[in-house]
Amino acid sequence: TSHYTIVSGRMRTAMIAMLLPTCAAYQLAGTRPAVRAVGPMAARTAPVGPVMNSEEEGIRSGLIGIDTKVPFEIRFSLGNLITGSGLTLLIYSVVAFLLNNGESSLVQTLGFVYGIPASLGGAALKYAELPPVPIDTTPQATAAREKLATKVQAKIFSDATRFCYGDAHMEEPLKALKFAPPGRGPPELRQFTESVSPEGGYAMGMTFFAPYTPYTVWKTRGKKYATFFGPNIRAELRKVNSEKRLVELTLITTKDGESTEPLERLADGSLIPLTAEIPDLAEKLASPAQATV
Repeated sequence: TSHYTIVSGRMRTAMIAMLLPTCAAYQLAGTRPAVRAVGPMAARTAPVGPVMNSEEEGIRSGLIGIDTKVPFEIRFSLGNLITGSGLTLLIYSVVAFLLNNGESSLVQTLGFVYGIPASLGGAALKYAELPPVPIDTTPQATAAREKLATKVQAKIFSDATRFCYGDAHMEEPLKALKFAPPGRGPPELRQFTESVSPEGGYAMGMTFFAPYTPYTVWKTRGKKYATFFGPNIRAELRKVNSEKRLVELTLITTKDGESTEPLERLADGSLIPLTAEIPDLAEKLASPAQATV
């Protein structure tokens, strides 16, 4: 009876020790930042135009917080670290067990107890892991970012260059701007480009894969770009590839008194106001012959 009690106690202890790291890894992989919801009445009474609602204000407050540097950000693969540590413990325990002719010690037992759940938890984290976004930059652009980047741009850059677990890069700002259709996810940040604008400002280009967000939706949000990502920001929108559903949104720093009107960059490189229509297309739509088609 005493032997059975000792074995049962060890099994209970081992099971608890195995479950704790796995549960912790599951919570870490599945946690998402809380976003304050907007009630139905608030949605109906929200002002029309570039004025931000409570959800947008909350997300923007996080972007322009006083402290632009998060105390701890994961700049390495946490999944690889935990998986590697777990496998190391497990391999060490197996080798030590075989070398001791099948006799186990406390260290070997702990290696089995923690090595297996750590390996599984690390694999779960690796599955939920989203690596940093590829960045195309130059020394001049890096210097411009360090000197001219706004708090919002600094937060966006910090988010794009970290490992994400359980959420996507720029997920909450994109949801706040209503880029995520019901039942669908927001656009996916695929590429990050830094450059210096012709006026000498810092230009932060973000290329999104937007399979469920039409390009017209991006254009209708034009008036909100300056208020949401501002101040001192001018937005430029460009359709990169319609077949691949790629859209580029560039945030450019402006000087005091400089226009922050959002612009659209056409295929030929020219810029027009984001709310304006392409002249040729407008003429075709206004033509009586085209109207009857």
